[in-house]
Amino acid sequence: MRHGDIFELPFADASVDLVTIHQVLHFLDDPAAALGETARVLKPAGRILVVDFAPHEQEFLRIEQAHHRLGITDEQMNRWAARAGLEITGHQSLPPDLAAGGGLTVSLWLATRAGTNMKAIA
Repeated sequence: MRHGDIFELPFADASVDLVTIHQVLHFLDDPAAALGETARVLKPAGRILVVDFAPHEQEFLRIEQAHHRLGITDEQMNRWAARAGLEITGHQSLPPDLAAGGGLTVSLWLATRAGTNMKAIA
């Protein structure tokens, strides 16, 4: 695993099999640009897994945690992915455990280069 600036990754074009973007996009001004940069480094059969919050109304997160957006909709993710030349091939929502005190719903999106017909996540 290596870390880098999501807008200027330290990898060559088409050199990475898997990119995981975990709880990052809700902090960014331009999530589409970040997806575009990850698409640049993705091998033709590579995959991108995005894990982030589903839409919510926890406004305090903007102030206390510097969230730029309160979750991400499927429509936003599909639009950003398309702009980056990616296709969302799978989506899953993980609701909070209300019995354990609740929390936020987390969404997972699997993306590939548009037109690669990779299998979706179950």
